[in-house]
Amino acid sequence: MLDVDTITDDRQMRALTGLDLAAFCDLAEPFAQGCQEEAEARFTDQRPRKRKAGGGRKGVLVSPQQKLLFILYYLKTYPTFDVLAATFGLSRSKACERVHQLAKALERTLRIQGVLPARAIASLAQMQQVFADVPVLLLDATERPQHRPQAVLDRAADYSGKKKADA
Repeated sequence: MLDVDTITDDRQMRALTGLDLAAFCDLAEPFAQGCQEEAEARFTDQRPRKRKAGGGRKGVLVSPQQKLLFILYYLKTYPTFDVLAATFGLSRSKACERVHQLAKALERTLRIQGVLPARAIASLAQMQQVFADVPVLLLDATERPQHRPQAVLDRAADYSGKKKADA
C-alpha cells in the first residue's frame, strides 16, 4: 500500500503527485479543512447523517495527508480504479467514491486559496482578455468522434460541404 510516510524525497513525491514535499505539506492543512467542509456540505445538503460524526467503520485513508496523496496520485497518473484500489488497499467501488469526494474537496481548497485555474471561456473576447499579455498562444486539440444524426435533414444541416465536387 502506498503511504505518505514511505515517501522520503522530493523526486519520488514529484513523480507520484506532481508536487515536491514542501508544496505537499503546505497544501495538506488547507486540504484537511476543505475535506471537513465538503463532508459537512455533503451531509447537510444531500441527506441527514445516520450516525454521529466519527461513527461507523474507519476508512483506509485516515489522515488528510493520505487523502491528499490519493487524489493527487490519481490526478497525476490517471490509473484505472482497479489499479488505484490495489495501490491504496481499497475496493474498486470505494476508490471511485473517494476520487469523486476528494476531487470536490481539492477543488474547494484550491478555490479558497485562489489558485484554481479558469476552466470555461465563453467567448473569443473573453479569451483575448485572459491571454492579453501572452505574445503567442498555441492551442492543442484532440479530434473527437461526432455523433451523426439519423434524420436526413439534420445530416444535411451538419454537413460541411467538404466532399462536394466543385462545379
